[in-house]
Amino acid sequence: MASDKKHSIGAQVAAMRPSSLLDNDAAGTWQAYNAMETTKTRHYALLEIIDNKKKNYNIDPTDTDKQMLQFLLDDHSAQVKRFTEASKLLKTTNEAGHKQLFDYIGLISTHQGLAEKSH
Repeated sequence: MASDKKHSIGAQVAAMRPSSLLDNDAAGTWQAYNAMETTKTRHYALLEIIDNKKKNYNIDPTDTDKQMLQFLLDDHSAQVKRFTEASKLLKTTNEAGHKQLFDYIGLISTHQGLAEKSH
């Protein structure tokens, strides 16, 4: 019974992935979203390392750590801007596609529990 439920949810998720849209009209926006997520992950990973060094060993971040953290934040900020611009363009050229993309992003976030994470 549990496997039937998993199969049903899996089929729903597959049916909700706008594959054609992601490969065509929304490809640039989708790539920008993925780049934004990647840069966020990198920034938070280093932030966590720095925080753990401080909490666990009372080691302050080095100047290099601080500089790298700023580089990663700058990278992320640039990708947020890129995604925002691509998203606005998609909305003006394909409003229904824009909604489909954001529905899919929401589905991913919900499935991965990202909505509950603090970052």
